[in-house]
Amino acid sequence: MTKTGLMQWRLILDEDLPGAVNMARDSFLLGSLESGEGAPTLRLYGWDRPTISLGYLQDESPFAGLGLPVVRRITGGRAVLHWHEVTYSVAGLCGDPLFSGGILKSYSVISRCITAALRDAGVEAALFKGSASGAKNRACFQSPSRFEVLAGGRKIVGSAQRRFRKAFLQHGSILMGPDTELNDMVFGPGIAGKMASAGEFSTVSASELRSLLVKRFAEGFGVTFDLSGLTREDEAQAL
Repeated sequence: MTKTGLMQWRLILDEDLPGAVNMARDSFLLGSLESGEGAPTLRLYGWDRPTISLGYLQDESPFAGLGLPVVRRITGGRAVLHWHEVTYSVAGLCGDPLFSGGILKSYSVISRCITAALRDAGVEAALFKGSASGAKNRACFQSPSRFEVLAGGRKIVGSAQRRFRKAFLQHGSILMGPDTELNDMVFGPGIAGKMASAGEFSTVSASELRSLLVKRFAEGFGVTFDLSGLTREDEAQAL
């Protein structure tokens, strides 16, 4: 707790990293918070090359032979091609009143912060309040789930969450400008038409969007952020 009476969270602003490192760091944040050794954390990061991430139970075989790195998330959900995006992760406590209503409650809280940041950037973003289509497909951006973020009626943010007994992790991709050719190669023709990106609506840069996200998460969570990266010991444990 700070002098202002607000809870303090850790803020990690990472550079573009290999996919395996990104997933290891997110897993570490969740595990350390669950064990009582870590702190609630907002992490913003990027990817050093186009990378496919899969949900923890998703079949890897459809993505073999594409020539792209494939990593597995600790969260569920469907495949994402990570490139030209701002990626976020939130590691929080399930007992925090802000998130204690279960997955949908925490999804809603987090998505509202992201929506506000995108709107600050000039993107007419809105929450999807319908139900998931129920259709089985392998791409996260094929269709929205409840409380995911849309722009122009298309999905601009894809997120997934994993909850343990004490802690949860939600992470997701905020598209800046998806690569149509790459997405069509990975998921088949037409997927890019279901995706929106910040670059369609705004000239906001990734660094500017990061700043807006930090501001809106602080306001939405009612917290202050302490900017600090992982220690060398943390990084070693995360590998």
